[in-house]
Amino acid sequence: MQNSSGYMNQFIRSLLPGFFVPNLTVCVLCASALLTVGRGAEAEKQEYLNGGYFLLHQLCDNEAQLPLLLDLKHSSPEIKTFADRISRTAKESNTSLEQMQDTDPAIKFDRNPLPSIEQDVRESIQDEKQHQLLFGTSGAAFERALLVSQVEASNYARNIAKVLAENENDPKKRISLEKISSKWFLINKETFRLLSTIQ
Repeated sequence: MQNSSGYMNQFIRSLLPGFFVPNLTVCVLCASALLTVGRGAEAEKQEYLNGGYFLLHQLCDNEAQLPLLLDLKHSSPEIKTFADRISRTAKESNTSLEQMQDTDPAIKFDRNPLPSIEQDVRESIQDEKQHQLLFGTSGAAFERALLVSQVEASNYARNIAKVLAENENDPKKRISLEKISSKWFLINKETFRLLSTIQ
């Protein structure tokens, strides 16, 4: 005859399969759900970063063409030299971004994150600036307008790279982005200096 302890052990053993199997299933489902959520959050963050990568890459593409404008307009040797420096900085920045993409295919430059209306507004502003620089100004007024546009562009590039660096988990990417940000900070600083010399 089983004692009370034996009956209790048998009773507990009879409960174990029914208790643990459903709960094991629940645990597996919860783990799967958490993994799915984690992957979704990771994809969402990468899309956020890719928006920044697109904007920085596009801006540097445009800045790399700056010397072409000075082929059409007269400016001082100092301004021409500075435009060449901006172009080099832009090309170096994009080279760094493309090297990051080579090692991490998740980085994309092919999708503009801005709403269509924002894209259209920016395009309109850019067209107006180009018209002003090409046809609306000359001499010191042209140089002043050019440098004002570069204050905006260099500050934008510096801050995009800064925000990307702050949100990147990869230490190597973070260092590369910080270097890009620092280069555009120096461009921004020099732009202000040159602007202060124009009478």
